[in-house]
Amino acid sequence: MSSGLTASKITITASFAISAIATIFWLLPHQNDKHFVTPFSGTLFTTTIFWLITLLLQFLFITKVLFNSNVSNSNQSNVIAIVGPHFTISNIINFFWIYFFTAEKFIIAEILLFINLLNLLTLYFSHKTISIKSLPDWLTIHLPVTGIPLSWTLYAIFWNGACLFHSHNKSLLPRILANIFIWEFLLVPMSLLIFYSDWSVGLATSFLMLGVGLGQMFIKMFALQWIFAFIIAGLNLVFSILSMFNTALRQVENNNNNNAISNDQAPLLA
Repeated sequence: MSSGLTASKITITASFAISAIATIFWLLPHQNDKHFVTPFSGTLFTTTIFWLITLLLQFLFITKVLFNSNVSNSNQSNVIAIVGPHFTISNIINFFWIYFFTAEKFIIAEILLFINLLNLLTLYFSHKTISIKSLPDWLTIHLPVTGIPLSWTLYAIFWNGACLFHSHNKSLLPRILANIFIWEFLLVPMSLLIFYSDWSVGLATSFLMLGVGLGQMFIKMFALQWIFAFIIAGLNLVFSILSMFNTALRQVENNNNNNAISNDQAPLLA
């Protein structure tokens, strides 16, 4: 049992490492290459900040939940058994997506993104990381492992898809379609806020849309895409922050009303 747990920890950590290396050394340097500039392209600055925060939070997940001696063995086993496989698969797919995306093999890259979307949706709806009760555990597990990767995968599907159909800002029809499809980045986060009180996807999507707005404004000043992106970013940010504070207040109230079991001893995942 102990050897299996150790092997799982190594696998999870290794998958994180290859995903981080591919992101930093392959994806980001090619962010502004002409083949990848579409109506869904963001700026190198915002994409870099997004990924640095993502990788930092995922590193915190690994160190705090998997290698922290203060976390009970039962909690470690629980997280590794439920979250570990999905986290590992997501990282491996991200590595290969970046490889095929930067090689301009957009069909294969798009298929990989949809596979990862299914992987993350399974983690979200079947294993319900959103239902973690403790706010610190929620921030350590759901936010970096489920919420933020889900937001990025949804964004990457449209960015990669625009590359696949050669939507490089000069054709009218692709830009009109992009003006329509961009509202998906408001619809999905707002739906998760309403039905699950999950602000993680909304907050991450807000930052991605900020990048799209800035990127499109410098590409084409007189266009609707950057205006829509800023509107979506603002709405997602405002409602996500309101939900965040509401969740924090409920957590404080629950802690005050429930002294039967401490957060340190409660299971991270049910």
